[in-house]
Amino acid sequence: MRKGWKELMAAMAISAGAAVHAAEAPDIKLMQLSVGKIELDKGFMTAMVDVGTKIKIPVPAYVIQHPRGLVLFDTGMNQATADGNCANYWGQGLCGAFNSIQGRDEVVDRQLKAAGFDVGDVKYVVYSHFHLDHAGNIKMFPNAKHVVQKAELRAAWWPEKFQRAAYVMKDFDTTRDYDFIQVEGDFDLFGDGSIVLLDTKGHTQGHQSLQVKLKNTGMVLLAADAIYTGENEAGVIPGITWNTNDSMRAIDRLKQIRDANQGQLWYSHDAQQHAQNAKTKVFD
Repeated sequence: MRKGWKELMAAMAISAGAAVHAAEAPDIKLMQLSVGKIELDKGFMTAMVDVGTKIKIPVPAYVIQHPRGLVLFDTGMNQATADGNCANYWGQGLCGAFNSIQGRDEVVDRQLKAAGFDVGDVKYVVYSHFHLDHAGNIKMFPNAKHVVQKAELRAAWWPEKFQRAAYVMKDFDTTRDYDFIQVEGDFDLFGDGSIVLLDTKGHTQGHQSLQVKLKNTGMVLLAADAIYTGENEAGVIPGITWNTNDSMRAIDRLKQIRDANQGQLWYSHDAQQHAQNAKTKVFD
């Protein structure tokens, strides 16, 4: 009971903070990019549900235009896996479990170009976590500031044995000297309430989601892998998780913040929701 009360109060505090900043929040724009798909066993998404069923799931990245700089949330799978070259980069075993399906034009650099930007325009890259479909192209942004939970960096460089497969070391093996902003817990990126990093550990030790406040659309919560699909929101345990209890608490936290702010909750790999969001090119 006490834990539930604390979580509710935390959600209310974030909501109150967002309200304080609402009047002064700048005009920002949000775009969803489609950076390929992954073919995998559905049981990785929904524990004990549809295990053995192969599905293809969308992989998103997000661009946020802010007066203080262009922000990219996640970077998709490494470009070296494009055009059927998954096994050449990840290896046959890993591609058998998580098959990267993307054409070269779907890789994040060309998706940025199609949206009117260049990789050099990106000032901040925010990572939900460092798994192979979220931080695969970090090396495309050597001059950006890289915003990640400190616990996630540790997990990526020294993962537990049962977590190693989803971290591809060569994605980030030469990035130790990059300009990392190492966050511990919630963090207001620009201090204006428009982009807030939310601690949603559970999927990994340092997983974070992104809260975006838009003047017309309202609040959008980019859950990333805290919530794969609507089934997880409805109570189905995520199939891949570092800590099941923390994962379920993260789901509840995001739902509380969404409901308190009458916002939207975007899952990471829900095909139906991804397609629906793709119909709107720019959210403002």
